[in-house]
Amino acid sequence: MKIVFSKDYTVKTPGHVFRADKFEAALKLLLKEGVVSKKDVLAPAVPSKADLLLAHTPAWVKKNLEFGFTPADSARAELNITRSVARAHLMNVGGTLLAARLALEGGVGVNCGGGSHHAFPDHGEGFCLLNDIAVAVKKLLKERLIKRALIIDLDAHQGNGTAAVFRGDRRVFTFSMHGAELYPEKKEKSSLDVEFRTGTGDGTYLAALRRELPRVMDRFKPDFAVYVAGADVYKNDLLGGFRLTLWGIQKRDAFVLTECRRRGIPAAVVLSGGYARKFTDTVRIHANTIIEALKA
Repeated sequence: MKIVFSKDYTVKTPGHVFRADKFEAALKLLLKEGVVSKKDVLAPAVPSKADLLLAHTPAWVKKNLEFGFTPADSARAELNITRSVARAHLMNVGGTLLAARLALEGGVGVNCGGGSHHAFPDHGEGFCLLNDIAVAVKKLLKERLIKRALIIDLDAHQGNGTAAVFRGDRRVFTFSMHGAELYPEKKEKSSLDVEFRTGTGDGTYLAALRRELPRVMDRFKPDFAVYVAGADVYKNDLLGGFRLTLWGIQKRDAFVLTECRRRGIPAAVVLSGGYARKFTDTVRIHANTIIEALKA
């Protein structure tokens, strides 16, 4: 199985809680451990303006492509938007588009990055500028390669931007499991929101996932899924508020991907958030997610 990655994903964000080098570090760990080889890594293409317009307004697309951001845009995204940062977000869209196509071809596609679920049609939020998840799903729907998509968002924070993009679209089911007290303060309405209190651990979390996800799959009957595999549910995450262990997160990943595989649902995997006190823990979690995807 191929893994999608671009060196453009890696940018310097000094002092910021989001370390953009975590995706490259996860890939390097997999290469070091012999899980994948360099020939398994595919570089994405730059997404077209038309692709971006599927999920974003013309004004916001123009800002991203022409680097027309204002200080207010950076403040709202809680991110210093430099040219390299803007390029990284653009290329992550390309990465998820490619991972989606790989999923349709082989059952699973992995973007070693992506998952910018806080990006709205007309602005960025929560370290996210462009919603790669929404662009990829919209693209496949437009090309009639799929009819119904399920977005399985298991980042610690609600995928508010994704929920907003697909509000009222019956072709897309947005499923989000997140902390009730976490960012964003104002939640959007997903197709199904499962909220947890701060301190929720493996048992409660996995029980809810095993109960709710199969119900959604059986009722909605998707023919494509995007799995947003956030690492920030980890017990030592700076922004998460959950108490999941490395074991619990592996069980989470294995369950989601197994449910997709046994139902014949192609799944694109994106990595999204992760802010562990020890950088190596975030890297390990992302690497473990990709290992589970390879098993699928």
